[in-house]
Amino acid sequence: MTRPTRALPQPTLMSMDNQGSIFQNATAQMLFEEAVASRVGDTLTIQIQESLTGSNKSTTNASKNGEVAFKGPGSTSSMGGVIKELFDLNVTSTGSDTFKGSGQTDNANSMTGTLSVSVIDVLPNGLLEIAGSKRIAVNGDLNQLRFSGLVKKRDIKAGNVVSSQKVADVQLEQVGRGVVADANTVGWLQRTFMSVLGFD
Repeated sequence: MTRPTRALPQPTLMSMDNQGSIFQNATAQMLFEEAVASRVGDTLTIQIQESLTGSNKSTTNASKNGEVAFKGPGSTSSMGGVIKELFDLNVTSTGSDTFKGSGQTDNANSMTGTLSVSVIDVLPNGLLEIAGSKRIAVNGDLNQLRFSGLVKKRDIKAGNVVSSQKVADVQLEQVGRGVVADANTVGWLQRTFMSVLGFD
């Protein structure tokens, strides 16, 4: 009589975050190393200090004047009818064209505040890809602030604080929904008439 064989448990590979010892590579920190955000999931505080001002002004003036004169050689007494009129023809024509245009655009944006973000990826060159958002809802009105970009570790100050002016490829969006946002938005029907009937 043969005894049934039982399959032996297969050895499992430990993840990189847990090596089965006191030392953990994912959370290891040198004795004199400052706790700076450097791994996926670490948080940063962004000091939003954005100010952008732009101005564009253009003026165009153009004019053109022209004059054409034609005088026939003169007719003789033997000529008559249409031929006489052609030889006695004396015509002067003048014309002018004037164009004048001007335009000016001024744009100013300013935003300050703080926002907590998290590291979502660490690029091969050491840059930290960060992203975060903040949503505030009051009485049915929703205001959402989104921020993302790339940060160098050397630009992170004490307390894991970094200025938005040190962040590369910044995408800063402020979106509002609700009664207040609807009151400041042009409706789709009005936009259609503005684009189709955009003439004086």
